[in-house]
Amino acid sequence: MSKEGKTMFGYVRINKMDLTFREFDYYKGYYCGLCKYLKENHGEVSRLSLNYDITFLIVILTALYKLDSDITYERCIANPLKKKMRIVNEITEYAASMNILLSYYKLEDNLYDDNGIKDKLAYELYKGKLKKAYEKYPQKAEYIKQQLGNLRELEKQESKSIDKVSNTFGNLMGEIFVYKKDEYEQNLRNIGFNLGKYIYILDAYEDLEEDNKKGRYNPFIDYIDKKEELKNKVDRLISMSLGMATKNIEQLNLEFNKSIIDNIIYSGVYLRYKSILEKGCESNVQ
Repeated sequence: MSKEGKTMFGYVRINKMDLTFREFDYYKGYYCGLCKYLKENHGEVSRLSLNYDITFLIVILTALYKLDSDITYERCIANPLKKKMRIVNEITEYAASMNILLSYYKLEDNLYDDNGIKDKLAYELYKGKLKKAYEKYPQKAEYIKQQLGNLRELEKQESKSIDKVSNTFGNLMGEIFVYKKDEYEQNLRNIGFNLGKYIYILDAYEDLEEDNKKGRYNPFIDYIDKKEELKNKVDRLISMSLGMATKNIEQLNLEFNKSIIDNIIYSGVYLRYKSILEKGCESNVQ
């Protein structure tokens, strides 16, 4: 499943058509704020690993801790003609650091598997960006590295247990979702854990045919000729994981950003995984 340039992220999305213009602008504001923060604090290269899964982390933690944000309107290279909202707060810094740690250790992990030239180049570029994030969050950095190491060992053993491999990635994401040790810790850990399982399972399903052709590890390899059976299995597994994540989100009784969070959990994520299961293309999911 590990592959050159592969990041295993991008499955936690919004459904644009079910958001108001204001809600969509705010969601993109968090995304653009993270992009800007990465560029200014970790260099241009760090923006290459920007993803919507980490944006969701910002949305939910900002809602939970009711943080004041710095909102500005600026132009960027992606859209130089129109000023875009940028939303930055203390969670943006945390999320940027997690983004750097995840990207660095994932690249390091890829080198064990493929040793591809793209990963080598990216790894060298990211080495200089790691120090700041590591010094700020050393325990989380070591935990991320440990869990990716555990995942690599399971892949080396060619584990067929989707629970073992997805739980390992779930543990990693669970730790990332815990911003601080307080009364919200367990709920946040459960949300991250179940979203991590969802990401790993859907990634494995989506990559099965390519992994099989290239002789790479995939926990679903025994299902290569049982597509309908696998589709039903993945549907059940993901439904359970998303159901648990949703339950824990509801227990937080969030009010701020609620419509954006509900859109992602009840619509965006659902359409994303259903479109992959059905080999379709959902243009509203961003």
